[in-house]
Amino acid sequence: MIKKRKVLYNILMVAGILIVLNALSSVFFLRADFTEDKRYTLDRSTKRILSEVDEPIIITLYISDDLPPDVNRTVQDFKNLLTEYNHYSKRKISFEYVNPNKNEKLEQEAIEAGIHPVPLEIREKDQLKVQRVFLGVVIQVGDEFEAIPLIKPGIAMEYTLSTLIKRLTIKDKPQIGYIMGHGEPEFAAIEQVLDELSILYDVKPVYLLSEPDLEKYKCLMLIGPTGTISPTQLGSLDNYLQKGGSLMIAMERVRGMLNEGIGVSVNTGLEKWLQNKGLYVEDSFIVDKKCGTVTVQQQGFFSFPRQINFPYLPVISRFANHSITDGIETLILQFASPIKYVGDTLMEYRPLAYTSKVSGKLMAPISFNIGRDWRTQDFLYPDLTVAATLSGTMGGNEEAKICLIGDGDFIVNGFGANKISIQKDNINLFANAIDWLSDDSGLMSLRTKGVSSRPLREITDGKVFMIKYFNFLIPVVLLIIYGAIRFRRRTLKRTKRMRPGFIK
Repeated sequence: MIKKRKVLYNILMVAGILIVLNALSSVFFLRADFTEDKRYTLDRSTKRILSEVDEPIIITLYISDDLPPDVNRTVQDFKNLLTEYNHYSKRKISFEYVNPNKNEKLEQEAIEAGIHPVPLEIREKDQLKVQRVFLGVVIQVGDEFEAIPLIKPGIAMEYTLSTLIKRLTIKDKPQIGYIMGHGEPEFAAIEQVLDELSILYDVKPVYLLSEPDLEKYKCLMLIGPTGTISPTQLGSLDNYLQKGGSLMIAMERVRGMLNEGIGVSVNTGLEKWLQNKGLYVEDSFIVDKKCGTVTVQQQGFFSFPRQINFPYLPVISRFANHSITDGIETLILQFASPIKYVGDTLMEYRPLAYTSKVSGKLMAPISFNIGRDWRTQDFLYPDLTVAATLSGTMGGNEEAKICLIGDGDFIVNGFGANKISIQKDNINLFANAIDWLSDDSGLMSLRTKGVSSRPLREITDGKVFMIKYFNFLIPVVLLIIYGAIRFRRRTLKRTKRMRPGFIK
């Protein structure tokens, strides 16, 4: 009887503990994340966005029932993510789950909200069938709403969700000025980076000769100017920096014209203006053994396209420790120029990105030879700086900032038939730089969270040779040592047996 009471007491105690823990979990949220990249931990940018939420947020999940296990796992991960969002927003997020497959009215509602069905292959009873499923989300704040048409696997959903919440809840966006009138790309040619910046900023065109007040802009952008910038206009930039302004410059110091087969210097007056501030951009073409490729037509009995390495397209994977480069893994530049600091120690100069250990530079003008046989002596300038920042007082009492990149085309996606997709890290680095210049952490740390590119660390030819022969010789040496030890032991045993009076 006593034993039964003890068992009942233990059961009731365990049940009571579970009830208390369940009640506490509804008030306090705790989650342990043991992954290396903290994929199940909300980023500090997300927490900041959620802490600033004032209005209620309604999130409607249009999710079909009876999903395959792998898809259902992704949906469950997303629901867990929403639980964390609700916790850090102080319960200002409410959820609603809708199965659009139930009736035509709900299906039409989902489609009107921007959630369209997708075909999904499902295996049932050894048969493969295609089912129309909904896997979307609608986020509503007041009368405004945004849609995520498809919940994708992976932690990129945090960036998407936080971005949309920020876009719906931000009230007064800071203004960013885009300087034009000197051959800079049109808005349509930098659409990809403008889409990223439009989340947090209101980007406006700026013409220096007609703009009376530059101080209203949190930051100014100058991207790839090719025409002359007059002393009057440069003076306007000086006045802006004297009052603590910030300037983002992607400089086109050299231009490669592949159709003509030549590369030339670009002189706009900006290069001398920057040099007076201590930033010297050489009129040289960076060449790097770690580079992108171009497509050429291989001539012969048949003509076919062929990819060849083109050192004038350096691939940058070496970065300094800075908030601008946090999480950035690979940049692809084209016809870039090296940056040097020639100023005094009163200013704070910080390089951001470097070429590889096997890089060089060629003074403009040059002639391009696609089939050139590149040799070791062509890469005699390792660790060239391709991006840097400069901060300090620039003629005034307020601290000013400049971020400089030695390539004016690295975020230009073009338009029409010439439109291309820009490397994601190119866009991320530029947007991070705008955040840093604007003194706004924004989505800086979240943009690069969960990147999947993991480039191999570059090693020298000598190291490759050593590793190759080390892997080849070590097994042979170990086998010889093992054989020598076995031979020695057998010899000793034989000698011992040959002694007089030996008894086994």
